Amino acid sequence: MQIKKRRIRNVANYLAKVPENVEVRPIVRISNDNRKTLAKIGFGTSPKHGETILPSLRGAVSRFNAEGRWSVHRDRPKERRYIRTVRWRWKQWTGRGSYEEHEDFKDIFKDCYPRTLEDPPSTELSYFSIGGSEYIAAPAATNSEKNHAQLRHSINLLLEFFRECELVQSDFSAFLSTKTTRKNWKMLPAGAHPWPRIESHLEEILKRVSGNTQSVIIDRQKTILAHKPTELFVGLGGFSDYIAYSFPDRKIVILECVRRGNAIYVFGNNWEQFSSLSKAEIIQNKFHIDRIVHTNSWKARLTTILNLPKAA
Repeated sequence: MQIKKRRIRNVANYLAKVPENVEVRPIVRISNDNRKTLAKIGFGTSPKHGETILPSLRGAVSRFNAEGRWSVHRDRPKERRYIRTVRWRWKQWTGRGSYEEHEDFKDIFKDCYPRTLEDPPSTELSYFSIGGSEYIAAPAATNSEKNHAQLRHSINLLLEFFRECELVQSDFSAFLSTKTTRKNWKMLPAGAHPWPRIESHLEEILKRVSGNTQSVIIDRQKTILAHKPTELFVGLGGFSDYIAYSFPDRKIVILECVRRGNAIYVFGNNWEQFSSLSKAEIIQNKFHIDRIVHTNSWKARLTTILNLPKAA
């Protein structure tokens, strides 16, 4: 069944001809007309059969898919909340017509209504090449009422990128059972001077961010790098805002989100285990062992964690 819209609301209308409890999967057939969209999702120029990725942020659906969304409770009293950190510069009088320049980072707090984060669905898209045809596919789900929300979201995710999609059934068995290989992370080359490689990755992510905020984010990365992580990974697609700093001798991975208002997550799992998980699995299972908000004390807390005795 072909769907050509910007978004659907009632998925049941499109599943009317699909028998109940039969597996269905939203897909898009790749052609010369839509091939450029692969890069917008986060796939490389030549994706491999079975590659799976959390798609990049393009609109409201993909943003919710990767980041979740906040529900604001305007019926509750406001609460004090950390908003962001800014770079603060001032000149101080030193006498006899002279001034001395000073610089520091200042935390900004604001009274806000309480809010609750709705976890992101973290739906991943896969690339398949079958019998000379190419596809981008969302996960399969059985046609039951409990799965309608998931199927509607998957369909809308594909529609946001391609403006069309198609529903296929489980008679394409090879297509549905193919093993996937996640490509959400890329390891940076090893070397004694990692900052230029991190800086190159940040240029694209921070190009629309103010210079003040960029300074704060860059200071965070340099602070973590000063602890000399052994391995560096940058996120791809919907993980592109993340940098992972690995300390294998301590079995610690520091996950830093280079977006304003986010925190550092400390994981105790080794990198091989952690990197093979989907974003949904990470969030739902709460695998992190600590969460560090970027307030004044964050550098001290990070130092304490990384100076703990090395793992045996």
